Amino acid sequence: MTAVEPRAAAGAREQLIRRLNDLGGLRVRGRDGTQGAVTVRLLAESLEAATHVLAGTAGIRLADMFADSAGDVPTLRLVWACDADEPGYIITECEIEGEQYPPLSDIAPAAFVEECEIYEQFGIRPAGGKPLNRLMLPPHDGTELPTLGHQPVQPPAEVHAPHTVGGQAFEFPFGPVRQVGVESLYYGLVTSGEEVVDLYLFTWHKHRGVEWRLRGKSVPEAIFLAERAEGLSAVAIGWAFAAAAEAAAGITPPPAAARTRAVALELERLYNHAAAMAALCQATGLSVGQAAAEIALEQLLRVNAATFGHRYLFGIIEPGGATRAPDAEALRRELPGAYGELRRAADALVCTNSFVDRLEACGILTAEQARRLGLVGPVARATGLAIDARRPAPGPYADHPVSVVTAADGDVFARFTVMLGEAAESVRLITQFLDGGTAADHAALPVKGAGGAGLGWAESPRGEALAWVSLDEDGRITRARLRPGSARNWRGFDDACRSQNVFTDIPIIEASFWLTVAGMAR
Repeated sequence: MTAVEPRAAAGAREQLIRRLNDLGGLRVRGRDGTQGAVTVRLLAESLEAATHVLAGTAGIRLADMFADSAGDVPTLRLVWACDADEPGYIITECEIEGEQYPPLSDIAPAAFVEECEIYEQFGIRPAGGKPLNRLMLPPHDGTELPTLGHQPVQPPAEVHAPHTVGGQAFEFPFGPVRQVGVESLYYGLVTSGEEVVDLYLFTWHKHRGVEWRLRGKSVPEAIFLAERAEGLSAVAIGWAFAAAAEAAAGITPPPAAARTRAVALELERLYNHAAAMAALCQATGLSVGQAAAEIALEQLLRVNAATFGHRYLFGIIEPGGATRAPDAEALRRELPGAYGELRRAADALVCTNSFVDRLEACGILTAEQARRLGLVGPVARATGLAIDARRPAPGPYADHPVSVVTAADGDVFARFTVMLGEAAESVRLITQFLDGGTAADHAALPVKGAGGAGLGWAESPRGEALAWVSLDEDGRITRARLRPGSARNWRGFDDACRSQNVFTDIPIIEASFWLTVAGMAR
């Protein structure tokens, strides 16, 4: 079976849902469906056909896939993002009898990493015997770690799909401890000494079990852990989680509180893009440029502290609204200088030939690769895909539309220029949100009768962050799914590294992706 190539757009979302209904799907309405998205319940025998329809429709991409064991048998959920016509999300859900389901990654390649994770966590796997990689459970003492469901009968392969190292090539193991302050990550680099022949990752050295820890907690208790699923995207993942809980409970944050969230989200984008620029300078050996970028980064972190009381913007999002309002006067006073420092450093870098030469034609990804793998954020936008979770977002971004910045070349320099364009756009949006009025306000979550499920999303500096939350009648979490942008984009990193790069290009490519390992270790 081969991956489906998207055809011309099949029409509006409602027409697509009718096609799923014709396959035996049932559109779920009311409290039995996921709020914030259209839910279609499928029979097991129609899951494969429905996936063909969705994966083969232009403007539809697989955004996430996860399982839930709340019932007698596991339920498989696929979250499909509609990026054209009517932006929004469709969730297909199907109960899986037995231990196998159709090999969905043969139809939608973006599903493969989730197939590996679902097998580790719930013991169900795609039919056909495809080798599954280890993702979150290490080969040593993995059985000691708690899982969300039943562990697999047979453990997945200990490392990766087999490959052959022949000729003059050799495998160079790098990590998991790489340098001070960098997260644990193991590279298996196959190289001839210069050219990168192959690359694979071990991500299981960092395992925190955040989703497992969220079960049984109330939503206010859980937000502390949720925003730490990816600390450098605390606002985005916290917003996605809070939005999912709000959708499940049927409440909407006050408009001024939503604008407060948006101010924090754009500040988070600014400091992350500054940090990525500093990392690019470090990777290219440009110490003066690194110092200039780190000065800009430090100034932006101080703006965060002056505006919200926390350098990394923790504790701003609360279910139903925001805990604190920005100090608008301090933000208006301090942001222009900090952004000016970032702009001066960036302008100097793009005029430095030795820097630009290392970035151009390095770590290339095509739009087709980004589409197949479901990539998001600046990584996807640098290939020309205008994917941005702020577009379908109700609230402040509906009132103040974002201009999506894209590039065409898909290389490190394209990713860098996208980040610079987004930084300028963030400054513009922050001014508009402040002019619209911000506040520390919230809508109260119902104490009883809050049962239901909801989907939430936000556009983190790394791309679309998703959360799905199911609540019982007492408002406690029965299942929470957190999907930071890093969890999508790591699957494109190895492809970018293989695209005619040399050994010393790897840190440059990693800096341009600017991902976290924590985003995989949920």
